[in-house]
Amino acid sequence: MIHHVNRATMKATATPEQIEAALESWRDQGRSNPAVKSFVVGRDHGGDFEYSAVFVVEDLDGLFAYLTHPTTYRTDRLGLNLVERLEIFDVSDDDDPDLNAKIQELHRRRNELNPQVAGLLADVPAYTGAGVDD
Repeated sequence: MIHHVNRATMKATATPEQIEAALESWRDQGRSNPAVKSFVVGRDHGGDFEYSAVFVVEDLDGLFAYLTHPTTYRTDRLGLNLVERLEIFDVSDDDDPDLNAKIQELHRRRNELNPQVAGLLADVPAYTGAGVDD
């Protein structure tokens, strides 16, 4: 299993309505994407971020299906311009020593397929995680 974690703090200029629309879009990703086995979207507790979303997928194929699903791209287009800080990472019980490289390759392929979203990620003021070149 792979747990795909998104942690975000919104810009001071983001309105409550914009934030709720972005959170609802995250929820829609979980509800509508068949690759997602379970998910949670809500306030981030115990860290330096305001909101988090965790999507559980079975394997690398499921992660790529999640990353390239239309609802994921819709959330990116809707929410990335609202984000001041973003951290994206994956947690897995798979002990494949090459898993990190494989996950990074999926993010690279995803952004190659959709350069607009790669540009939106690159424009986030403080971003940590997969998906953009250093």
